[in-house]
Amino acid sequence: MKNPKHLWVHLAILIAAAGVVIHVGALFAGESWFVFFNAPPSVIASQRAGTWLAPVSGLAIAGLMGLCGYYAASSIGLAPRPPLQRLGLAAMATVCIVRALLLPVLAISHPELRNTFEIVAAIVWGVAGVGLAVAFGFADNRLRVRNRAY
Repeated sequence: MKNPKHLWVHLAILIAAAGVVIHVGALFAGESWFVFFNAPPSVIASQRAGTWLAPVSGLAIAGLMGLCGYYAASSIGLAPRPPLQRLGLAAMATVCIVRALLLPVLAISHPELRNTFEIVAAIVWGVAGVGLAVAFGFADNRLRVRNRAY
């Protein structure tokens, strides 16, 4: 690791990859994973009934998490630069950080959110958000360095 800030980006990549594994794995592991990972009741019912909502939503979320990891990896040169890299990283970082910061506010009026899973998830996605924000900074620096070379 050339720069200590790369650790944040690597954490974001790792968190995104774990999210992909969890969401795809739940499709094969069955209803117990959906319940354990606090899927909405409609998704759990879909898994039970074998309807399309559970697999489609699981794959869609896994795809979005995979994009987060790819965009973060591209900021430190581990993957080719995707389209709208800086905009994508900014949006992803914002979503992750807002998701983390909303839990304490929502937990006041929704006591069911006051559990270990939700707190850990908020912290984990907060860390991913910081990593994506750092990745945004690296993407900017790589662009400037590339433009100076010409």
